[in-house]
Amino acid sequence: MERREYRAIDCDGHVLEPPGMWERYIDTEYKPQAPKIIQDGAGIEWLLVEGRLMPKASGRARGKTDGLNLSPTQGYTARPAGAFDPKRRLQDLDALGIEAAVLLPTQGLGIGGVRDPKLAAALCKAYNTWAAEYCSIAPDRLIGVAVVPLQDVDASIRELERAVKEYGFKAVSVRPNPYWVREGTRTLDNPALDPFYAAVADLGVPLMIHEGTGVNMPTAGADRFDVFFFTHMVAHPFEQMLASLSLIGGGALERHPNLRPVFLESGCSWLHYWLWRMDEHYEKRGREVPWLRQKPSDYFRRQCAISCDPDEPNIATTVEYVGAECFVFATDYAHWDGVADPVAEFLEHSTLPDSVNRLILRENAGRLLRLPSVVGSGV
Repeated sequence: MERREYRAIDCDGHVLEPPGMWERYIDTEYKPQAPKIIQDGAGIEWLLVEGRLMPKASGRARGKTDGLNLSPTQGYTARPAGAFDPKRRLQDLDALGIEAAVLLPTQGLGIGGVRDPKLAAALCKAYNTWAAEYCSIAPDRLIGVAVVPLQDVDASIRELERAVKEYGFKAVSVRPNPYWVREGTRTLDNPALDPFYAAVADLGVPLMIHEGTGVNMPTAGADRFDVFFFTHMVAHPFEQMLASLSLIGGGALERHPNLRPVFLESGCSWLHYWLWRMDEHYEKRGREVPWLRQKPSDYFRRQCAISCDPDEPNIATTVEYVGAECFVFATDYAHWDGVADPVAEFLEHSTLPDSVNRLILRENAGRLLRLPSVVGSGV
């Protein structure tokens, strides 16, 4: 079928925080610490946060990476206008055949790397306030996602409740990486996060897990590679593999059966192998995880979802193994690795039946996010 016959929901689109946003929206006492875009001698732009550059600019790639730039010659603001302007975003959604887009941050992906928990909380509050304004012109199509400071569990719960209850956000985003805390780092399997998971489950919003390469968090691959080509290749799928292991193997999904994690921007092809490997370990070493009452793959099928890339070649085999209800569609709009016509690209590569294409492109996401246009239609 042709693209125009489908309506898609994008489960991983991005906004771009405009220059000066942090200073305008952050609480007054934190304005001196607000992230700032700076430019180096080569005209490459970087985000300065807590005295550190994002993305990291070190190693053999120094002077060859684009920083925040769209390209070596085009700065941060040269990216698609719809990433900054919600009216233009709606035009882009219409042109691409997308009914609604789940909107995640760009610069805000780096908040997980902030060492000061109070500053992290202030940055989350600033971002969510700005994002709410962005989404307000069409909240049924521009889907807000709360960013929370997992460095502080209580602050995360407060900001989550504020964003969902005050702004109507339909999801919450966290990083798969270890977060900085007073005692060192904390991974997603840490029981200290249980009150946060309980709050997410009680509010009925999905937990969107999204990696972002080059931020100041412990990151898979960053201990051995210093070129973005390498670190990006490793970080996105491997951090999601570690996050799914943490949440499933660590028992968070057993303790919180209404928690709905969604693993984003890593493709889906790794999932088949990873679930098989987890199941094999459970079969042979299950005594080491006595809190698990069923196979890891059963928890995933019961509670989790994963996004697939529009041009990914192995979706069908993964869908066959895991089940079509676990998959959602994502474009990565506004970032360098997106494609020009994502719905058409997906349909061109898909070997799945039309009914499954519709599940992945729209219906699964609509139910997950409880969108009236999908839930109310009964499809």
